[in-house]
Amino acid sequence: MLEIDPRSPVAINDQIKAGLKGLVAKGLLKPGDQAPSVRSLAVTLRVNPNTVARAFRELGQEGFLESRRGEGAYISDKGSRQAKDGFSDLKRALEEALKMARRGGLPWNEIESILRKARGDER
Repeated sequence: MLEIDPRSPVAINDQIKAGLKGLVAKGLLKPGDQAPSVRSLAVTLRVNPNTVARAFRELGQEGFLESRRGEGAYISDKGSRQAKDGFSDLKRALEEALKMARRGGLPWNEIESILRKARGDER
């Protein structure tokens, strides 16, 4: 489902937000689906519930999640559109970065090595 990297320089709450948006962009969560509870997600990810609550609060402020009193948080229609647009933006940015690396003289084998390292295939 959702993964975080405690060694990443990206704040954990930002990783949680990006992870939920990624699940929506991939179609694994859809508008109207209930998001995991703060408590269950904190247990699963082994993080402080306050960190998850902060991510959910920020996602609510962005319109990605809508809270229903006594029921939890749900993926909003607006959130689904945001996630899909963001996913497309990420793909375009990565493609552009790869083109810039090639134009800058970085050979494909080095680019592939960087990608494998980012994926966790190499240390």
